[in-house]
Amino acid sequence: MVGTGPVGMALALEFERLGRDVLVLESGGLALNGPAVDNPAAEASRASIADTRRHAPMELAVCRALGGTSWTWGGRCVPYDDVDFLDRAFVADAHWPVTHDEIRPWYKAATDHMLCGSDTFDFPYSRQLTDGLTVDFVERWAIESRLILLHREKLLNSTHIKLSLNSTVTGFNFSQDGQTIESLAVQTPSDPIRVKARQIILATGGVEATRILLNVQKKAPQYFGGVDGPLGRYYMGHISGKIASIRFDRPADFADLDFKLDVNGSWIRRRFMLTTEAQVENKVLNTAFWPDNPPFYDPGHRSGVLSSVFIALAFPPVGRKLLSEAIRLAHTGPRPYRLAAHLRNAIFGAPKGALDIYRILRDRFLRKPKKPGFLVSNSGGKYALHYHAEQVPNAESRITLSSDPAETDSFGMARAAIDLRFVEQDIDSVIESHNLLDKALRSNGIGHLEFWYSGAKLRERIWDQAADGFHQVGTIRMGTDPKKSVVDPDLKIHGLTNLYIASSAVFPTAGQANSTLLAGAFAMRLAHRLAGHSADSPTSKATL
Repeated sequence: MVGTGPVGMALALEFERLGRDVLVLESGGLALNGPAVDNPAAEASRASIADTRRHAPMELAVCRALGGTSWTWGGRCVPYDDVDFLDRAFVADAHWPVTHDEIRPWYKAATDHMLCGSDTFDFPYSRQLTDGLTVDFVERWAIESRLILLHREKLLNSTHIKLSLNSTVTGFNFSQDGQTIESLAVQTPSDPIRVKARQIILATGGVEATRILLNVQKKAPQYFGGVDGPLGRYYMGHISGKIASIRFDRPADFADLDFKLDVNGSWIRRRFMLTTEAQVENKVLNTAFWPDNPPFYDPGHRSGVLSSVFIALAFPPVGRKLLSEAIRLAHTGPRPYRLAAHLRNAIFGAPKGALDIYRILRDRFLRKPKKPGFLVSNSGGKYALHYHAEQVPNAESRITLSSDPAETDSFGMARAAIDLRFVEQDIDSVIESHNLLDKALRSNGIGHLEFWYSGAKLRERIWDQAADGFHQVGTIRMGTDPKKSVVDPDLKIHGLTNLYIASSAVFPTAGQANSTLLAGAFAMRLAHRLAGHSADSPTSKATL
């Protein structure tokens, strides 16, 4: 198995629980030395990005160390929704070869390994809502987002898990008939070696798994659907941001959508969503919404608390202790920082905001598990509204290899060339989903939206927010036709007997959810299949 991020750790631990031996190859070392952006091992992940407005630097998006991106993961666990698995006529190239019911039983083992308390995500609201609105579904957070801190001893001391650190896969060695991988070409600090195994699983991030396969295909173009085939195409993430405020008719109703600690000891939060029926009827993509603070970096909010938080985040040694680097940069916004205005807010708001600041620090540093975020409540019941929206599959949104011979990493592998593209349908759906939500909030007596922009400016702002790089979906897509997909419904590469992909890269659609939990559920299903158990349902519950 290759990779030790959240999905890789879950896979290794599940194999251990099933009594199966697994050798785990990790490109990085035992610990992450500083933030990902400063980690020397991150150099191997650097990529050429066609439009830097659309995609985060890969050195920021991934980590090469034992634990992988669990070092920077926010810990959010969200399942995909039933609508994501439907064949929607208005979403081209979005067919799943499995149903949600086939995958749903595997959320339990995935949530156990990802430490988010339970696989229950459906909590019926206190009253029935109409006009296509639902707040029945929650997202969960791991009790410790840096999963490696709680799983490390198990991984290091297991009798079934053998770890090989600083071991980077650089290629495959095929059998004479070309149908089996006989060994992996692996670079270690001392020498290149060959690693043999009966079954091989790539459990790296979506971009890295795609890059490995593209480098193999460069030398053996007949594999993975052929050159210019499905491999690397349909690269997706999400559009996420804010274009409106929500004002509650009854300010106290905001509490229904605030963070809550559930009986399993994990934090949960409800989101506003449109029902499956409303999405299909109105031909909009899947989107989740939740109340949030206004942008920290804009001192126009005049909040002493938010400006105090901004000042802390703007100072990297402090900010990186509060949030992962990617989230910190999103909250600090563009330079130059308006520090004088923030200092005025902090000074004049100090007496009133002191208690709020104490609570934030307590919940972030003293409380166990730490609260994943905070909201500064107000008596007017007005909050920024955050949206997290699906992106349509697009064959021209893709990952290839850099054509520049100088663009190779220290292992001699060609770097990824990333061209993440959004289309007008993505923007249209964000606007229409907000309009539908506004109508439903009003008809249910909950509140209404107040848009920050109108007309062309509204579209422009959504285009400005159309960027990702952390949710790496679609480039090794799943399907039954080898000409249109790379892996089959069991995650096995078409045409090979022993290579599997455990990554969000296999998903045909992006949904509204971040991809980690579903990737973990597919990984659990794969572990049981390879261990000789039924892949239709778990044979037993994971106990951690």
